[in-house]
Amino acid sequence: SVPELLETLSAAGFPCPNGLNPADFVVEQLDKPEVAAAIAAKRPALTPRAVAVSQATGDSVDRRVSEMSKMWTLLRRNIACTKREPMLTKIRFIQSVGVALVCGFLFFQLDLNLLGVKSRSGAIFMLALTQMLFGLLGTLNVFIGERPVFLRETLDRCYSPASFYCARVIVDTVVQSVFGSVVVAISYFMVGFNSDSVSNFLVAVAVLVVMSNCGSSVGFVMSARTGNINAALALAPVAIMPQVLLSGFMIDTTSMVPPFNGLSFATFFRYAYQALLFNEFNCGERPACDAAGSDWIMQGDKSCDDSPCKYCCDAAELVAGGICPVTTCQEALASLGLAGSEVWPLADTESETVLHNVLMLCALMVVLRTLGYIVLVRVFRSADRATRMIKK
Repeated sequence: SVPELLETLSAAGFPCPNGLNPADFVVEQLDKPEVAAAIAAKRPALTPRAVAVSQATGDSVDRRVSEMSKMWTLLRRNIACTKREPMLTKIRFIQSVGVALVCGFLFFQLDLNLLGVKSRSGAIFMLALTQMLFGLLGTLNVFIGERPVFLRETLDRCYSPASFYCARVIVDTVVQSVFGSVVVAISYFMVGFNSDSVSNFLVAVAVLVVMSNCGSSVGFVMSARTGNINAALALAPVAIMPQVLLSGFMIDTTSMVPPFNGLSFATFFRYAYQALLFNEFNCGERPACDAAGSDWIMQGDKSCDDSPCKYCCDAAELVAGGICPVTTCQEALASLGLAGSEVWPLADTESETVLHNVLMLCALMVVLRTLGYIVLVRVFRSADRATRMIKK
């Protein structure tokens, strides 16, 4: 209860000032690491029974339970907490379905012409951006509420930061994967993305799922470091804008001036965007297109469906000499600034290039997850040092 919490805070050296709302004071104080450390220092870490068992066995309670068992317990608790808050799950589901429908209707059944090529890159950018934002903002709101509990229980040596983080990441990865898959399943065929093979759809699902997890990783780092929702939200644009600006959508990566062209290699958005584009414009060979492709024009009763090529042009899109600049997937990629040495990583085929970009995206996700753990450990150690100083 609030009176009991006020009494505990007062005993730890944090009395509630007169005239201040007790409930607001409790919420504000429990969010501070030094307060959690002081509370932990004022109460015994082990119950009398636990102390007796520890003395009898000659071992500490913390060591008698394996880290795997602790992680499994935390995993079940995280799942239970997710089930106990169905409103958050419903809101995220509505967000995912809403964005997928908006994107699907906005870019509904894009034409296979020059304008359609540019519009497809816009649809890809929008889907990737929304998945990053949903993952980032969702984690900010969830973990900041768990942070005081994490500090209190780790300072009491109930479990280690590694056990907590592994359990948290497992649940979060599953959640992000489910919602990312929902978005792709709805929007992919509404937009008319590449459906030459089932692998094109599966690659799009995988890339957007990893993209969502990258955003979630960034959100976890900010929430663990700040511990305050207002500060974390203030930092969010600082983390988002470089990803968007250096992705290659706003400006070609080859047109960026130093040091921005180099910094773009460290952004996960770049590799997600490139992977999705190469996946979209990954076409099989069409021998009949070589002879008639550049002269094909969509006019009269003709349409791109009649063209021997993957893409075609209408009369307004023809360049000098009556040539259609985009008839193949390679030409479509070139029109978007993704040809030759302008792309990294680049392989011999579009499929291999997609794979290399996905691997880079996954590598950056692992780096961000690791960074989240490092920040979490630093927060724990800071609170632990404060606890020891208080005890002294």
